[in-house]
Amino acid sequence: MALKNSTTHYGTVTRFLHWAVFLLFAHQYLSGNFMTRIEGDHTLFGLTQGNYYDWHKSIGVVLLLLAVLRILWRKLTPLPDWAPVLSPAERAISHWNETLLYACMTLMPVSGYLFVMAGDYGIKLFGLHDLVNPIGKQALLADIARVAHIAISYVIVVVASWHIGLGLKHHVFERNGFLRRMLPFCKP
Repeated sequence: MALKNSTTHYGTVTRFLHWAVFLLFAHQYLSGNFMTRIEGDHTLFGLTQGNYYDWHKSIGVVLLLLAVLRILWRKLTPLPDWAPVLSPAERAISHWNETLLYACMTLMPVSGYLFVMAGDYGIKLFGLHDLVNPIGKQALLADIARVAHIAISYVIVVVASWHIGLGLKHHVFERNGFLRRMLPFCKP
């Protein structure tokens, strides 16, 4: 399979970045819900609330790096042509949807970073290394970033649902092989 995109299919690098971001965002959604709902002295799946916070913040840093790589890769390699099975309306909505997804995949980790740094919570990268806090404690910025982080999470759920729904509509219900362009391990 080619590393770069072709006119009809996404290349290995694009697929890897797509699915890595998807899986890590799914993890973040679950861990965010776990960490905010368990008591500080309890464990869930063997992890404490503090463990979930550390991993959530650490993976947020990784996601920001992946988002930057994904944006750079998208600028360096042309996208495949639109799938011929998409209607003009689906193409138009998908264009805006993908623009929103790219904005969210960048703004979500940035808002989280601003929240924990301005809130003076810090980031202990994978429980091993404290990242330097270049912002310092700023309560107003932390509050704004926290609200933005929560609001963006709801936007991601709605926008990702459209993205997933469109793929499933074509691939499962219309059976036109639409997802073969992006599924890992599928040959063009």
